[in-house]
Amino acid sequence: MLFNSVEFLIFFCVFFVIYWMAHKNLTLQNRMLLLGGYLFYGWWDVRFLFLIAFSTVLDFNFALKIDRGQLDKSVRIKTLVFLILAGIFFLLLDFNPGASAAGQSVVFRPQYMSVFLLVISYFLVLYGTDQASSRWKEEQRRKVFLIIGVATNLLLLGVFKYFNFFLDSFISLFEKMTGGHANVPVLNIVLPVGLSFYTFQSISYVVDVYRRQTKPTERFLDYAAYIIFFPQLVAGPIERARHLLPQFLKIRPSLTKDDFNYGMWLIVWGLYKKVVIADNLAKIVNTTFMPYDQGQFVVPHDGFRLLVAVYAFALQIYGDFSGYTDMARGLAKLLGFDIILNFNLPYFARTPSDFWKRWHISLSSWLRDYLYIPLGGNRGNQWFVYRNLMLTMALGGLWHGASWTFLYWGVFHGFILCVYKFLNISEDKKYPSWGIPVLQGIVMFHLTCMGWLLFRAKNMETVAVFIRSVFGHFHVSPLAWENFFLLFKYSWVLIAFQLVQFYSKNLFPLNRAHWFIKLNVYLFLIMSILCFTDSKPQEFIYFAF
Repeated sequence: MLFNSVEFLIFFCVFFVIYWMAHKNLTLQNRMLLLGGYLFYGWWDVRFLFLIAFSTVLDFNFALKIDRGQLDKSVRIKTLVFLILAGIFFLLLDFNPGASAAGQSVVFRPQYMSVFLLVISYFLVLYGTDQASSRWKEEQRRKVFLIIGVATNLLLLGVFKYFNFFLDSFISLFEKMTGGHANVPVLNIVLPVGLSFYTFQSISYVVDVYRRQTKPTERFLDYAAYIIFFPQLVAGPIERARHLLPQFLKIRPSLTKDDFNYGMWLIVWGLYKKVVIADNLAKIVNTTFMPYDQGQFVVPHDGFRLLVAVYAFALQIYGDFSGYTDMARGLAKLLGFDIILNFNLPYFARTPSDFWKRWHISLSSWLRDYLYIPLGGNRGNQWFVYRNLMLTMALGGLWHGASWTFLYWGVFHGFILCVYKFLNISEDKKYPSWGIPVLQGIVMFHLTCMGWLLFRAKNMETVAVFIRSVFGHFHVSPLAWENFFLLFKYSWVLIAFQLVQFYSKNLFPLNRAHWFIKLNVYLFLIMSILCFTDSKPQEFIYFAF
């Protein structure tokens, strides 16, 4: 169910009305959020619901085991019943009620039953060791359950997202070294939508409980509603439990006029960025990249057209991802929740570190707190700092997808972070004139675009062709001009509005504008959405991650 679809519009309008009818009934509202989240997530593939149910029960239990070593009987019963019900639903997906009538035996697919039994066995062992683990020394117990909890989460992520990638890489290496053919079976695994996002969110909860930065909750269904919270479930932001979870544990205040206005603005502006900017620029990007995606690597004599495609992708991915985040924050605001800011004018960054303080803030701060700092952060000599930066950004690149180009994209950003750190170039330095900061911003934008080329390309041959064409064959063809004008047509509003946001130092400058100006802005955005939206809703780019 996409935010930019009619189905979601109907779903949310109905949900919104019923949700606020239960105002001041915290239990009922949270149960509605839980059911609404499972309906929303199951819209893609109902089989994914068992995986997120498993992840929810897993991290809820491990947080309590870390904190106290033993689970209350009521907690064990609630979580086990929840998991069994989810498992039964999972098994019924393969049930054929007409099999008996046709004289066939009614059986479940073996792999479905195996997964279900394995998961139930896992938790029976976890619950059965309660008495023994409660007698361990506290620090030993906390570390053991932290390691098992984080490792299980990473194992899920590894199997569903990276197993085939590493297997294919091993097979390719083996065949190149031996000249033979490796006949190895490959798992036909579908990547669950949003797996990377909710897994990282769950890991942060367990780690924060271990660090004593968050107290674990005993209210399982409220925690489950927090994990499945549909506005930010499939593409973030990656929330921290200490920020969002407490909002599920207390009655939400009535929706104020200011919150409603701000939520509606975020939804309309985010939808405009997605369907008008991102989806239309995608046509330029996809048409230009298509031959190279298909393995046609002839160097063209219109490097300007390829450069325009890179610029178009930079604005496409920003409009697509920040558009989703804006809508997520707006929807959450209409439900009485506050979601963290995930984008803060990233293309105005002057240095790589400044960029990562502005782009996908929830991921970059997660990598900083749970990877970079544990690796050593800025402690130690300079070379250790460079190592920590490179490892963090390389793994951040792989988080985006199981592809070598994503890894190279992460390494590229790690490299420029190290270069800027070595040269001691910081966004905090003051200069006597505006010329140097502007030049820094232009350089950083083009370095970012170089990174986006790595991100978008399906292989390194495409990257090589683009670089050779831009620097060696900068011919301005009629098609290049046509694409350039299309780029300007769909992005000038974004550029102009971001300049207003930047110089006013206000991400919501309309809040202070006259009502007549607001009316005209809304009319322009809504009419543009109606005129320039494709008949078929386009999926968000980050749903693939």
